[in-house]
Amino acid sequence: MERDNVAILIINWNGREDTLECIRSLQEQDYPACEIIVVDNGSTDGSADAFRAVDPPVVLIETGENLGFAGGINLGVRYAMEHGIPYTLIYNNDTIADSRMVSSLVEVLESDPTVGIVTGKVYDYYVPDRLLVVGKKINFSTGQMINEGYSETDHGQHDEVREYSYIDGVYWLSRTEVFENVGFFDTGYFYQFEEVDFCARANRQYRILYTPHAKIWHKGGRSVGGRKSPTEVYYFARNKFIFMRRYATQKQFLTFLLHQAIVDNPRELGGAVVKGRFNTCVPQIRGVVDGIRHVMAGPGSVPGK
Repeated sequence: MERDNVAILIINWNGREDTLECIRSLQEQDYPACEIIVVDNGSTDGSADAFRAVDPPVVLIETGENLGFAGGINLGVRYAMEHGIPYTLIYNNDTIADSRMVSSLVEVLESDPTVGIVTGKVYDYYVPDRLLVVGKKINFSTGQMINEGYSETDHGQHDEVREYSYIDGVYWLSRTEVFENVGFFDTGYFYQFEEVDFCARANRQYRILYTPHAKIWHKGGRSVGGRKSPTEVYYFARNKFIFMRRYATQKQFLTFLLHQAIVDNPRELGGAVVKGRFNTCVPQIRGVVDGIRHVMAGPGSVPGK
């Protein structure tokens, strides 16, 4: 039986070498019907020229400006829709994949029509047997986001298929129809939380699964200067308020605000000072202020609906 096509969407912003390594890894997949689509977000490091020289060729979409992760993904999804590609793989550029990653994900979607999105194991690129995440859980009363499996050595403790309400945006395979039915990524987030926002909407109509058979290795936060960079700190602090206002109950949201005021933000600022990350203190405060401003303006609308 002929296999369905998969559109693999990679967003690049001045990450030429990471993205080239990522492409080479994807070209070694054992699933033949893949189309690699690179959305270049206005890079200035010669990325576009390098991608045009890739052999076998990839589809290159040049935005001319930085649309953020969400904006770039939306362009790629529209390409998949216009070309009738039934499966869309969202995939971070600072990763490498096991050769059976795509086929393992496709197998899950083809086995159950109620499943709309599937992900797999995410390992640390620099410590290959250490997990970074298998799925996410969110405490709506505190805003705490838990990455299940984080920093665990893989001994097979996550080797069963599971259902989650939220998964990480490092990579997942979805039916392209999911975007048609629930809307696109919310570009208002720009970076951080757009994936869990999408999961919150998708989970109302589709199941979201994790399979242990799909595996990738992730460097983490390279496009914004690494983990706990000022950029990442700002958007995480800001977007947490936006997400919680949209999806928490009124009681949960009030408890969340109290927790942010007396626990979470003092802890983040104190930790930054103790660890010498002074350059993240102002972004943390600005993120909270901008998040509160956004909340006061209203919860916003669902993109593409």
